[in-house]
Amino acid sequence: MYGQRNFNDLKKMNRLIGKTFYEEGEGDFQGMIRTYYMRWNPFANKITPAVSNFHHAEPTPEMEKFHPSIMSAVMRSQPLHNGDFY
Repeated sequence: MYGQRNFNDLKKMNRLIGKTFYEEGEGDFQGMIRTYYMRWNPFANKITPAVSNFHHAEPTPEMEKFHPSIMSAVMRSQPLHNGDFY
């Protein structure tokens, strides 16, 4: 009938899901940060990054520093199959 997998299984398979990264601003945005949250989009069956505007804040301990190769990898990845995750 239906598979026995859940969202936690999916997060274990792809560790980027649910992570938040930060990027420090330069130039006019000096002293500001922008965040990148990697969320799972079940309708597209892939990770969709949510990017914030630059804002005044301090990164929290669970945030990791952003590297451009992360966004490159996420945007290139395609679903392995046409169906939903189950």
